[in-house]
Amino acid sequence: MQITKVNSALSFGRALKPEEISEYSQTLSEGKKLAGQTGLSSFIMPSTSLPQPQAKNTGVGYLASKEALDYFDYMKTYLGFNVVQDLPEGDFVTLHYGGSSFALGNQNINPELLTTPEYENILTKEDFEEIVKANNTETKETIANFHNVIGKNGAQEKALLKAFDRFKALDENSQLKQRYNTFVKENSEWLDFTRKTEPNKEFFKFKQFLATEHLNSARQKLNERGLKLCGDVPINFSKDEVNAFPTAFKKDHYVGAPSWTIPSLDYDTILDETSDAHKLLKQKVQLAAKRYDLLRMDAAWTYVTPIITPKGETKIIDSNRKYMADKMLNLIEEWVQEVKGKDFDLKNILYEFDAGVEEFATYYDGKLISPIKDRVKLYNNTYMSNDWGSNDAFLNRGWPADTFSIGVGNHDSQPLRQIANDIPNNAGYCPKHDSLEPLARILKLDMEVLKNPVDFAKAKFAEPMMAKNNHMFFMDVFGREENFNEHAQTYEKNFRYKVPENYQEAYHKSLQEGFGFNIMDSLEKVFKAKGLDSSHPELYAKIVKFKNILTEIPQVVTPKAAPIEKAEDIVTITQKSAKKGGNKFLWFAGGLLALAGGAFALYKTQQVKTNEKKPA
Repeated sequence: MQITKVNSALSFGRALKPEEISEYSQTLSEGKKLAGQTGLSSFIMPSTSLPQPQAKNTGVGYLASKEALDYFDYMKTYLGFNVVQDLPEGDFVTLHYGGSSFALGNQNINPELLTTPEYENILTKEDFEEIVKANNTETKETIANFHNVIGKNGAQEKALLKAFDRFKALDENSQLKQRYNTFVKENSEWLDFTRKTEPNKEFFKFKQFLATEHLNSARQKLNERGLKLCGDVPINFSKDEVNAFPTAFKKDHYVGAPSWTIPSLDYDTILDETSDAHKLLKQKVQLAAKRYDLLRMDAAWTYVTPIITPKGETKIIDSNRKYMADKMLNLIEEWVQEVKGKDFDLKNILYEFDAGVEEFATYYDGKLISPIKDRVKLYNNTYMSNDWGSNDAFLNRGWPADTFSIGVGNHDSQPLRQIANDIPNNAGYCPKHDSLEPLARILKLDMEVLKNPVDFAKAKFAEPMMAKNNHMFFMDVFGREENFNEHAQTYEKNFRYKVPENYQEAYHKSLQEGFGFNIMDSLEKVFKAKGLDSSHPELYAKIVKFKNILTEIPQVVTPKAAPIEKAEDIVTITQKSAKKGGNKFLWFAGGLLALAGGAFALYKTQQVKTNEKKPA
């Protein structure tokens, strides 16, 4: 029998040991290929929601930070994704999708980097600490503080003003000044019109320079790790951009659903390359192409059959729908290749065609409409049925495997954990019911078993693993139940949920609960459904082994026994000893505990027994 002191430091799920990582990674890679997941695997992770240590918690995470890279290294090991997808990184106030299409926001500037020689120490460490001190909300660990970083009166903005003053005092021949001058020269066109009403235009240009450098640096470091960065190209334009090019927009008209109230480009002239509408959209797309490896075209259906609604109209009227066929999509692809080169794979442009049936129809006369047929379409299995919302359904519809990406959700979707628990969405509908039959059929599982929330969530994660391209949203990966997007402009937590500093613990805890993404559990289900467990038994055994490791409750065992000196030094007993000893073991342990502290010790032993139980 081995006796040790209780160690409460490990209270979460079992992480991989260093010596297990290589075999895990190889197993994951081989398993994904056989399952069919050989294309893009995108981890949707808003940079503002990235984790921050307490000593550096300014309010939002920074893509250009060591902490972000450490986080992506860790999560990539467990999930095997090859793309990091951010939400729009433009200059915004409340929501990522309500800001500038050209100007980058303060959230892209990591002020800590400005305290280094690379940036001539234009920010002092004390200045940086002031930003951290100003972030004093009670929820700073879990809710991003946009006001402290993005707000015009926020602490980061005030610190950047100090950095700007020091920057102006630098010698004109300094490397930093030379890099800045080159940036302004190369981007003068959009810099001059994007902030038409900006009172301090030079300060604005300075911030855009820093944001662009930090974004480029983050992208380079991700690329070095085998990760590509996908940028989200929003459908909207800012007020400044609309005011700068009034003739590019159809006055007093909105595009998309009427409730969006997004100013509409002039679709009557947009195909004319001399029109402002054409020039503005081209510049927007090409700027995004310069910044990112892949592009997600937000609300891409508005480039195919846009609904252009007069101000004041609240309903979708079919006569307001304009049919553009694939003309605008062809332009977008042509513009991207002008930047990226003719060899750029157009399958790296991801189109969000997922919309309500009133807004957009993917089929006409029973056939997939030609503009979207061969382009990569983004869909979620939130509203799965036998003929929709799954890899199986789309393949049966004749969609080539490389023309769509499927995932359990994104920033807009109802969280998987809510769906698994049969919680209605905002419209009062429970999507779980329609998913049960197709999930049971595709994965060859018992439909009654799938009614259990944990089993349902695991099946939902498994199904997209069969697709060539898939995606995952960080809130679902961590088994979170909050709505990331409440579809409300004023909700104080909207778009603000953060990954905690102790993300390793949070992730492994979610795996033990059963709602987090255990990719090995998903592969096990796919292998069994496809018969790969029989054709590749050795690989299957490894998959099962690692699935069990990730849901294992850690046992605290040390090589040498520690002496029992007082009742507080209560013991834990290894499962191996307990199994061998049977009733005799329990009698002996009871006597030992009585000697060690009587009733108090017995209470602790009951805790130990509880900890030794494995989850179902």
